[in-house]
Amino acid sequence: MKLAFDTGGTFTDFAMTEDDGTILLHKVLSTPDAPARAVLQGVDELLAKVREKNAGKASGAGTLQILGATTVVTNAVLERRGVQTAFITTDGFQDMLRIRTEGRYDLYDLRIQYPDPLVTRDLCFGVDERIAADGTVIKALDEEGVRGIARTLLERQVESVAVCLLHAYKYGQHEKRVAELIAEVAPGISVSLSSTVCPEVREYDRASTTVVNAYTRPMMVGHVNHLERELSQRGVEGQLLWMTSSGGVVPSSAASRTPVRLIESGPAAGAVAAADYARQAGEASVLSFDMGGTTAKLCLIPNGEPMVANDLEVARHERFRKGSGFPLKIQSIHMIEIGAGGGSIAARNKLGLLGVGPRSAAAAPGPACYGRGGTEPTVTDADLLLGYLDEKSFLGGDFALDRPAAEAAMDRLAKELGISRERCAWGIHDMVNESMAEAASMQATDSGVDPRALPLIAFGGAGPVHAYGVARKLGIGKLICPIGAGVTSAIGLLGAPVAADLSTSLPMRISAWNPSAVKVVKATLAEQGREVVLASKVPAERIRFSYTVDMRHVGQGYEISVALPELDPEDPGFVAELMARFHANYVALYGRAVTGTEAEVITWRIRASGPKGAVSLAGLRGEAGAVRDPRKGTRPVFFPELGKYVETPVYDQYALLPGVPVEGPAIIEQRESTVVMGPNATASLDEQHNLIMLLS
Repeated sequence: MKLAFDTGGTFTDFAMTEDDGTILLHKVLSTPDAPARAVLQGVDELLAKVREKNAGKASGAGTLQILGATTVVTNAVLERRGVQTAFITTDGFQDMLRIRTEGRYDLYDLRIQYPDPLVTRDLCFGVDERIAADGTVIKALDEEGVRGIARTLLERQVESVAVCLLHAYKYGQHEKRVAELIAEVAPGISVSLSSTVCPEVREYDRASTTVVNAYTRPMMVGHVNHLERELSQRGVEGQLLWMTSSGGVVPSSAASRTPVRLIESGPAAGAVAAADYARQAGEASVLSFDMGGTTAKLCLIPNGEPMVANDLEVARHERFRKGSGFPLKIQSIHMIEIGAGGGSIAARNKLGLLGVGPRSAAAAPGPACYGRGGTEPTVTDADLLLGYLDEKSFLGGDFALDRPAAEAAMDRLAKELGISRERCAWGIHDMVNESMAEAASMQATDSGVDPRALPLIAFGGAGPVHAYGVARKLGIGKLICPIGAGVTSAIGLLGAPVAADLSTSLPMRISAWNPSAVKVVKATLAEQGREVVLASKVPAERIRFSYTVDMRHVGQGYEISVALPELDPEDPGFVAELMARFHANYVALYGRAVTGTEAEVITWRIRASGPKGAVSLAGLRGEAGAVRDPRKGTRPVFFPELGKYVETPVYDQYALLPGVPVEGPAIIEQRESTVVMGPNATASLDEQHNLIMLLS
């Protein structure tokens, strides 16, 4: 049995497989002040359902593999709620976190701003040591100086420290000794070493990644330990695995050691699920659209697999401006995330116009219609008043919405703007759609893809509500709304493989190719990856390894990813095949080849993975086997094409039969989400009970 949870900003989603293949879905409000509380509430409620179904035959939960995706790391960075952290570097480089790379994301903005570093300047320390780029020890480590810094850390009540010394990506002996000395003087302080967290070139990027890891590590350790302790007390025997940003799951030990790798775990789980749904729907490439209560995520999935990037940027000062946030050298599924979700707050901006987000009502107090104290109008309030949501059937009727509260909140904003309630609600809905369409267009264009040629797969609690409007703005003609759309990220966790993504920088020119060194670096990475995967109880014979390298022409500032040939590095054909792949990837990315310059490898990467889990979509149909009238009734719904509210049929997706067409306009409800279909569309279920909508 498997149980997966995805902790989001507004809701925590659950999916659980039973012995008979049935998949139970569940959803509870998140508890931002203590994320584990919502997880444990959902686990308790799901296990109670299982026991009730089995008529009390099971006295305990039994063996259960639990898979988690969490926003604990992300929120700690965005909301500045991490622990008191210090930074130790080579003496003379204490201002690295403030100087950054000296690059500017906007050359012409005289008041350019960046997010403040996570470590204050008075907690940035320099140690007297120096290792050259070739490994020569120019100056030995001043061990007494390190001990003095450790004593200062104790006095300042520092909980965690990031260590990033020059050239430690390749020569980490001084960093390791710093960790040993801190452990002697201050054993209670958590230590993150750049040589372990991010053994890659580029000093500032390596330091930024290590600082984020140190800033969040004690919180993640506490979160993991608390969950494991509470689950054990509930009689749950099994393993707790966590989704990483690159789309694989790792054991708690690895997640606690390098939490920075989990910073996009929830969105990654959604992208993994979207790729599975797309393949089962017969689509090779899709654009995935995941909209929850707090954010919306868009991801291009070409040829059945999400695109994976070798770096990431978080906490941007300017939402779409690369270089305005904290760079992280981790592998992550490439996506665009914007602060537009069901809880995004609408307000009158400085120009006297309507604005939506990035402020969010989140789970507490939540949108006004949640009846939990929220008074500002949100996207969910607008969707309710437009008829897209129903106050009595939200979350299957388990969560009644407060329409009068939504009307009061919307009326206050409409009065400020001097427009009607209806116009205000539609403006909010349409503005969010426009923001997401703009982001999707940017994502596709940057990848050289015409978004009009791709189907849109929409999920998340609010994704299917807004997908029709987004698809119309993008000119997309096909829309896929999967069954279980409201908890798709949790479903994605059920099938995610155990996978460890590791890297190390070892610059090597092709003209100085060293097969022995290549074999050593591959073997070292393989052993590290094998250790992580084995800890997840994957049999050794089922572990698979795939290798890539970051390459560039000598003198260039950035690299491209190239898959290593499956040949012996001493084979004469190895280098020839590697160069052919490099040139092909370079032309595909930049549109032209570069001649007369040498190429070099900068960073070596490995993915060690176990087999992918099998999730039967038949188990998701739940009550779909029940024979009943799929039409639940009608309600007034606003459609801009018609310019008014019209009495619109409402269908139960679980009761619809595959292949039977539904004409728009229509509302099609799942338990955890709702599909809005305008008048210019038709839809039907495929054999997996996913809704396929065609727009004219």
